[in-house]
Amino acid sequence: MSGALVPESQAGWDFARLVQEYFSRAVRFCARMLGDIGEGEEVAQQAFVQLLEKGHRPWEKGDPLPYLFAVLRNACVDHVRKRKRRSAEGDANEVAAPGRDLSNAEAHEIRHALLEAVAKLEQAQREVILLRFFEGMELADVATTTGRTLGATAMLITRAKAKLKEMLGRLPAFRDEP
Repeated sequence: MSGALVPESQAGWDFARLVQEYFSRAVRFCARMLGDIGEGEEVAQQAFVQLLEKGHRPWEKGDPLPYLFAVLRNACVDHVRKRKRRSAEGDANEVAAPGRDLSNAEAHEIRHALLEAVAKLEQAQREVILLRFFEGMELADVATTTGRTLGATAMLITRAKAKLKEMLGRLPAFRDEP
């Protein structure tokens, strides 16, 4: 996506900066939502093109992140619906999670277990976990992005964290005891 895509009448837009600053985060988010890096990149690209074609300017109202991630979330949901209609199943995740200073084998095991557990959460819980902890969004922005109240969002996060703890508790890195 280059600046050449921006029509002359919209040259005042800072679309190129939006893409430059948020595209890699958008791809990561979509890849985690969809379980496939290739599909994530494709859906993220389509979402940015949609923003450009429809004349949406989320950066004009302040922080574009909640609006952008709402568009990405909706694009992922639409993609999953289309995928289900085609009865096609996606491959396993191949995306990286935030790392820790561990041995490579340990870090790989933790990353794999965490992404596998997040992928098993119900869609609403997976969305809020990805936005809050993988994308680092504030709770209020997660609520805005998903179209939920602050309380409902907080409850989803609490339930998702409890479910993740239940799923991951067997691994030494996720146990409460030292």
